[in-house]
Parts: sequence; C-alpha cells; structure tokens
Amino acid sequence: MKKNQNKSANYIEELEDKIVELSLQLKSKNNQLQTIQEENFVRNRKVVHNLKNPIGVAYSFSEILASNGLDTSIEKFEKYVEVIKNSTDFSIQFLNALSKLNRLKSPSYALNLAKVEYVSLVKKVISEFNAEAETKQISISTKLPKNQIFVTLDKTEIETVISALIQNAIRFSPANTTISIEVVEHENYIETKVIDEGIGMSELDVTNIFKEFYVVNTYSENKEKCIGLGLAIVKLILDFHKGTIQVNSTLNKGTSFKFSIPK
Repeated sequence: MKKNQNKSANYIEELEDKIVELSLQLKSKNNQLQTIQEENFVRNRKVVHNLKNPIGVAYSFSEILASNGLDTSIEKFEKYVEVIKNSTDFSIQFLNALSKLNRLKSPSYALNLAKVEYVSLVKKVISEFNAEAETKQISISTKLPKNQIFVTLDKTEIETVISALIQNAIRFSPANTTISIEVVEHENYIETKVIDEGIGMSELDVTNIFKEFYVVNTYSENKEKCIGLGLAIVKLILDFHKGTIQVNSTLNKGTSFKFSIPK
C-alpha cells in the first residue's frame, strides 16, 4: 500500500513539473506572439505611411486636372502629369519591394538553386546599369577574375542582391565619381565588393541599414524618393544562401559593401 502511495506521489510530482514546464512554454509563446503582433502593427503603420502620401498626391493632382480640364495650360498640364507619374511610380516600386520582402519571409519560400558561372552573372548585371551611370556621369570600374567560377546559388535572387547594391551606389553618388566592383575568389567562397565615392553614412546608419523601412536619406542625389526595403531584401537573400554582408562607410567620402557566398 505504501509503495502505491509513493508511486502516486511521484506521478503527481511529475505531472506538476510538467504543468509548470508547459506553463512556462506557453508564456514564452504568448510573449513571442505579442512581439509579432506589435511588430506587425508597427510594420502596417509604416506601409500605410509610405503609401498614403504618394497616392494622396497623385489623387489630388488628378482631381485638379479633372476639374480644370481644357482650362489647364500645357505647361501646368505637363507638370501635373509628371507629379502624378512620379507618385504612382514610387507606389508601384514600393508595393513590388514589399511583395518581394513578404515572399522571402513566407514559411514556404525556398531557393531555386543551380550551378551558375558567377563572373558572367556579375558582368550581365553591371551591363544593365552602364547607361544610367553614364547619364549621371559616373564611372564604373571593374576588377573581375579572368577564369570562370561556378557557384551553386539562386541566379535570380543573387542578381537582385548585386543590382540593389549597384543601384544604391549610383543613387547616392554625385557626378564625376567612380563605382568600383570587384570579385575575389577564395577557396570555399566568393567575395563581391561594391565601393562608391558617394555621400556615405554615419555609424548609427551603418548599424541600422538592413532593417525594414530604414532610410538613411529620404531622397537620393537625383531627388528620387527612397523606399527603405532594398537592403533588408539583400540581407534575407544572403541569409538564405548562408552568406554574409559587411558595410564600411564614411560621411561625404563613400560606402563599401562586401558580401560573400559559399561556393
């Protein structure tokens, strides 16, 4: 009888321990859920904030055109249409970037891996920016390996990474400066550098630039409004590739991005 009582006491003690353990796990999950809800609330507010202004501007100017009709001068008509176009362009770019970010954060997301010749990929992406750089009087200097380098990666996603870094370099660089792009092959990984002579960043900005919606400068050198999602997307893509990214910057002197991906 005493033996059965001991077993029963031990069993109850084990149950109590299990209940305490489950209770702590539940509390932890509840805290995680609350954090996610708070993050989503802040995120949604930022999405609304980023879209409300350009959509409102486009709507207001379209109303002016609709109200004034033929009474609007050609000069004003062209100006209003340009404002509407810029506002809607920003909204579309923002929604496309947000869609891309959400896709990367989806639980079902997976890389489409394949063996790719990396030097050719980099050259292809650079060629897409030559005209834009030339228009802004910016030189693009390259230092690429002469040999072929085959790397297993998601071609589309890594093109997005390289494009975003070159786009940022052009966006924040004044005329008569140089953007340097270098690829270095190591034994187990490939290193890519994008270095500009642009406006640079403070130490505080450097520690925050990979956060969603973080914007160093609201407008670029050519007065184009910045979205604040590009580098967050870059970081996620490289995380999926088990890669790394580093940034060094000095105000008014330029910025250097360096990312690495395993072969």
